[in-house]
Order: sequence, then C-alpha cells, then structure tokens
Amino acid sequence: MAELTMKTPIQEEPLRANRWILNIGKIPPYLFRNVSLESFTEKKDKKRDQIYTKLTFSIYNTVNHVVIPDDVVLLRKITLDFLDPTGVAINGYDMNVEFEKMNLKCDYSDSGLLTHEFIFWVKNMEQIRSNVNEKSEKEIVDNYKKKKEN
Repeated sequence: MAELTMKTPIQEEPLRANRWILNIGKIPPYLFRNVSLESFTEKKDKKRDQIYTKLTFSIYNTVNHVVIPDDVVLLRKITLDFLDPTGVAINGYDMNVEFEKMNLKCDYSDSGLLTHEFIFWVKNMEQIRSNVNEKSEKEIVDNYKKKKEN
C-alpha cells in the first residue's frame, strides 16, 4: 500500500475561491456564506477620480446562532484571510469599514437558507501577511502608483 504523505503547498499555487475566513467581532467564521469586494470610480474633476470600495457579505442564521445585527452594524474593522490548502492563513486584508446597509428577507415561498446580507464601505485597506518578497511588492506598488497617476 502506498504511503500517504501530506504535501506542502508550493509558493506559485493559485489561491482557491472557497478558502477564506472573514473575522468580524462575535460571529463564528464558519457562518459566513460569501464575501465580495467591489470597487467603483467616481469622476471628481478632469484630473482625478475618486475610488470607493464596497464590501458585501452574507451570514447564515442557524438554530444555535442567530445573527444579532448590532454585532455587525457597529463594526469598524474587518479582516479577510486567504488560506492555503492546509488551512493556514497566508495573506489577506485588514479593512477599516463604515456600515452601509443590512438586508434580511424572509419569504414563505422560498425554502432556501436564511441569511443576513451586510454592506460596508471600505475606508482603508491594508494587505497583511503577504508572502510576496519585498522587491516584488515594491514593483507592484510602484506600478499601481504609475497607473493611478495616468
């Protein structure tokens, strides 16, 4: 019988869309259904644009844990961690946020799972635990700044 061994992930391995943890206050991480970060651009004047980032996520309600909206609405900081195949957080984002709105829809004609949807505006987002080497990270930041200026 072949011996089973756990392989360590290689650095070039792409991250999977279903390997993440959202850390917010009192809500257990396993209750999050999905998360989305989306940017919008608004024309300020002829030379500059204002960029806004919207964070949207849904939380399952379960028999043992019903979401209390105030536990989420009053948040000011949210962390999104991306995981490697072994479940270790390898990088992610720290976000300072401001609450926008909440949506909860109960409908007798729908037998789906009950979820709360929350929308926040991201005021500031910092990358954490980056496994990109320092030289590559500087190039990425410099390229971003050049594109933003144009």
